[in-house]
Order: sequence, then C-alpha cells, then structure tokens
Amino acid sequence: MGLFSARGRLRHAVRHESSVGRTARAAIRNTGRELAAGLRDVRLGVIAATNDARIVAVLLLLAAVALALEMAASFHVI
Repeated sequence: MGLFSARGRLRHAVRHESSVGRTARAAIRNTGRELAAGLRDVRLGVIAATNDARIVAVLLLLAAVALALEMAASFHVI
C-alpha cells in the first residue's frame, strides 16, 4: 500500500437518482435497443437482397450459356 492509500477507508457516495433521471436513462437505453434491432433488420434485408442478386446472376449466366448453345446449333457450329 502506498503512503496515501485510501483503500478500504473511503466510501463511494451513494448515488441518489430522481425518477426523471431513471426515466431518461431507460428511454435512452430503449432507444438504443430499438436502433440496434432496426439495424439488425436492415442488415438481414441487405443480406437477403445480396443472395437474391446472386441467384439472379447465376440464372442469367445459365440463360446466356443456353442461348449461346442454341445459336451455335442454329449456325451448325456444334
């Protein structure tokens, strides 16, 4: 222990909080939770849209390959 150590001798002041303070703190906490939930929903929506775009891209590539094969067959290349 140091020369001016206060361990065990000082008590922390008891924090008295008014009902307005508790209400404000709860409102801020709830707003943060709602914001986090909203961001989570947006994130899931973006992931779903990205997955849908990938599926569409694969289908377009398959359609392009099928069209290329059809054109090659019509020109008697295959």
